[in-house]
Amino acid sequence: MMWRLKDVPKYTQAESRVQARDYNTVRLALRRLPGPIILQLKDLSHMNMILDEDSWVCVDSSLNDLPIIAWTDFQAAGRANLHEPVRCLLSYYHYQAGALVTKALDSTREQLSRRMAAPHRDSDGPPTRRRYGTAERELFVIT
Repeated sequence: MMWRLKDVPKYTQAESRVQARDYNTVRLALRRLPGPIILQLKDLSHMNMILDEDSWVCVDSSLNDLPIIAWTDFQAAGRANLHEPVRCLLSYYHYQAGALVTKALDSTREQLSRRMAAPHRDSDGPPTRRRYGTAERELFVIT
């Protein structure tokens, strides 16, 4: 997803930290599930989270997948303890993006935990695949 972030102007950008439980859950999911992982965020209509090795991006699917928030440049190398927060770069692409950070991370952690507990089926029924992305780079979201 980093290829797409370079084309969109940032509203603001700052160094931040991701809680260890969020970072560890995403890293474990990326190892266990085929990536990139795309989640439709609950209680946030039209918002999807795209997770890959180098970035986590919250996009608005009603605005042609325009990035809203992006976590990049994770500094996890040399991390001595799994319970310590991980430093990263947090970019906002919308002036109200700050209000979505906690909701997006909570929803992501909850959905990934549930998906890893039962990776082959969802509690709402059998998974379906939907095309997501552009012709040069296609991704699929499991809904």
